[in-house]
Amino acid sequence: MLYSPCLRGRAGFLTLTLMLLFPLLSSPLLASTSQRCHIGNLYLVGHLETVTRIDHQFDTQLPALIDSGSTTSSMDARNITFETLGNNSHWVRFKILTERGQHAREVTLFKPVKRFIHVQTHSGKPQRRPVIEATIELGKIKTTTEFSLTSRSKFPQSILLGRNTLDNLALIDTSRKYLLDQC
Repeated sequence: MLYSPCLRGRAGFLTLTLMLLFPLLSSPLLASTSQRCHIGNLYLVGHLETVTRIDHQFDTQLPALIDSGSTTSSMDARNITFETLGNNSHWVRFKILTERGQHAREVTLFKPVKRFIHVQTHSGKPQRRPVIEATIELGKIKTTTEFSLTSRSKFPQSILLGRNTLDNLALIDTSRKYLLDQC
């Protein structure tokens, strides 16, 4: 099933778009072009993808959950501390892992806080989180987006990409994963 967050709220347009795309997606043409990376000007992504670089600084192999139900993307951050610089700007220092598992390397980042948000958690308690801006790469996609910082150690994916990242960028095939690795 395909979904695009940028078409949200425009049910008629979404229905028309899916009707136009359905013959293409169900045809043998799709099988011969399974390496397809775009539909129009949108990237085609699966419900799971891999972030391969953060801030042009270091390579990663971080699993990312593509979540069109989340407003803001989030990143697994550990040891979060805040600092206020002389000009009253707020900064956050935090650690991230470059990948999951035994080959993980810990990297410390120091970034300005763009804002704070309140996120409704699964436990029902709202959580106040700092938001930073970072540039990420997934396959051929390079984009700068906002991330809320929180521990995602209990989740299998270190990064969650929400609508703020996906709008006007991606069309999601919820039945597939790691489509960008094939591009």
